[in-house]
Amino acid sequence: MEHARTIIESTLIPHTGFGTALERIKQCLAHSSQSSEPICLPVVGESRTGKSRLLEEAESLAPRHRTRDGAVIPIVRIRTPSRPTVKGVASLLLKALGDPKWETGTEIVKTARLEALLKECKTLMVMLDEFQHFFDKGRHKIFHEAADWLKTLVDETKVTLIVSGLETCLPILRQNEQLSGRFLAPAYLRRFHWEVQADRDEFLGVLSAFEESMSAHFEVPPLAGSEMAFRFWCASGGLIGLLAKLLRQTVWNACDSGRRTISLDDFAKSHQSAIAREAPKQPGPNVLPFDKSFNLGLTQENIASGLSVGVREPESQPEHRVRGRRTAANEPSLSQVLKARTR
Repeated sequence: MEHARTIIESTLIPHTGFGTALERIKQCLAHSSQSSEPICLPVVGESRTGKSRLLEEAESLAPRHRTRDGAVIPIVRIRTPSRPTVKGVASLLLKALGDPKWETGTEIVKTARLEALLKECKTLMVMLDEFQHFFDKGRHKIFHEAADWLKTLVDETKVTLIVSGLETCLPILRQNEQLSGRFLAPAYLRRFHWEVQADRDEFLGVLSAFEESMSAHFEVPPLAGSEMAFRFWCASGGLIGLLAKLLRQTVWNACDSGRRTISLDDFAKSHQSAIAREAPKQPGPNVLPFDKSFNLGLTQENIASGLSVGVREPESQPEHRVRGRRTAANEPSLSQVLKARTR
């Protein structure tokens, strides 16, 4: 049963979007040492679409190893800190490269040490996850100093740069002249839409793969059956990260109670404890997807509810005082910025 606890995490589902993005990263890695200029690729998508898992898988393509000349680290990956600074990002990269003094030194000293280590470790690719942190949504401000430093680092070391984050990171690339010209078109990871046949077929394929893994340890209902699949889509909103989270919780619960059979009720309990809070409260009766009384009809209410799963509530705008009264900041929204930039 102990091995069963990790079957969801160890089941990699390379669906089309994941596979396409991985192939693009592979291509960047293959050409990184021969390219006359640095290669830069953004990977964007909603939260829980598998971006971090993608970077983990890509990192495993060129594992770290040691030679007689020292450590070789072909790919270094970090998570972008909140409100990134030059010293902060440099410190995390130094730490990932194994520098014992990663916390010490000025910006100039850290940068020089980082450039030297990247060369010494024969690093070909740097990955920055959560790249949207370079954009302060509350103040609609890009951390230009850190972004400019990143551009300079890439130019000096000729490493390939992969950044991953929410679509709110796109204004960073579009509005920062130092970065915009260096990036290829984004690779997108999207949620599966039930009403798009190709998406639905892929979602059923994902469920079938998870069912095969789980069936080695448990008796489970047919996850990819039409009724169960729709329940899973409504619960996860077509976000593969939330689907995996739900199934992982179900497996944990079964292991903890010593059960070999998993039922609809078990999925209902897991949904409540793992991901129910990801769905905004809907008007009317609050019937959850794994309740026996859940309406399995393909209604607009069910579709809208599913697509709302994982969507964050918009943050309130900062207030300003104008002639004695408070007004919301009149800066353009992110959607307006993106629309304006794509016209």
